[in-house]
Amino acid sequence: MNCKNIEGIWYKQDSKIYKNKNRKLIENLDKIAFPNFEDFELDKYFVINHNHVPIMTSRGCPYKCTYCSNHALSKKLDGKYVRFRNVDSVMEEIGLRIKQYYEKGFRYLHLFDDTFILYKNFVYEFCEKFMKKGFDKRLKWTANVRANLVTDRLVKIMKDAGCYEMRMGVESGNDYILNTVYKRNMSKEQLNNAFRTIQKQGVQLRMDFIIGAPYETINMMRESFELAKQSNGDRISFAKLYPFPGTEIKDFCEKEHVIEKNLHFKEKGMPPVDRTKFTTKRQMKNFTRNILWWQGQRYFNQGFKMRGISFLWDTLAFLLYSKHKYNLDFGQILQWNIQRYKFAIMHM
Repeated sequence: MNCKNIEGIWYKQDSKIYKNKNRKLIENLDKIAFPNFEDFELDKYFVINHNHVPIMTSRGCPYKCTYCSNHALSKKLDGKYVRFRNVDSVMEEIGLRIKQYYEKGFRYLHLFDDTFILYKNFVYEFCEKFMKKGFDKRLKWTANVRANLVTDRLVKIMKDAGCYEMRMGVESGNDYILNTVYKRNMSKEQLNNAFRTIQKQGVQLRMDFIIGAPYETINMMRESFELAKQSNGDRISFAKLYPFPGTEIKDFCEKEHVIEKNLHFKEKGMPPVDRTKFTTKRQMKNFTRNILWWQGQRYFNQGFKMRGISFLWDTLAFLLYSKHKYNLDFGQILQWNIQRYKFAIMHM
């Protein structure tokens, strides 16, 4: 096969690697066919992901967060980077998924756009047409939001249309790490206002934090931990920083000798940062252990409050049956059942 004139690929010929010029990004996303899930083990997938089906209504993100691949990709790729589908196309895909998978257990949409609420008029149109078609009577959905874009009206409209959960990248509770290092361009006041606004409407709040920024101290990490505890979010996760190739944060990490230069992906992906300029490996490890202990206690208390002694039996069943049959992660031992309980309550 002659690959010489195929834009957007690299190819190897006679032991030499050739890099062709970039292919321009597809601006009209409605020209792209809907994903085909037929080759996936959907019965297993629905168990693992609690009956969710993923849908994307847009591609790209205009923000320049230093740890995210978006700002790196937008510099390398040609063409308009942030693009939205037509809402009617999205409705068509949702209708198709209902026909294909509702009888197999499909009950929830995961709108995994980087920032679903980037353009409010798009969200309003989506919610209006979602309800007009009666999809809100059959499906609930979750979407990624950004704290500085959250408003009372937006959350209420999304809640009325069936949004049960909003996922938010908080990343840090320290202003220096949040805005100078990560370049998030938002205040803690905006974060706290967004937490209150979402919870006031009865929508679940899922929050993600990052630890291990190259200039982060243990006290800065503790600020994130305190913000997480005070937020009373429904699901709170802490992940170590992954310095992806091409990102600004990778340059920062290399500059401060937190990671090796020209670090490559390993078999299981890019290794995370395990120390910072001001934090040792042992301190990071101990801090992570404290978070895991707090999360475990929190999930256990939630589960016991919801199901009593049955929660213990369900946890044992997870260990002896579900974990092995569905290849679930051990870290899900408590939260997986709690999510099952919450979804069951939603459909009572």
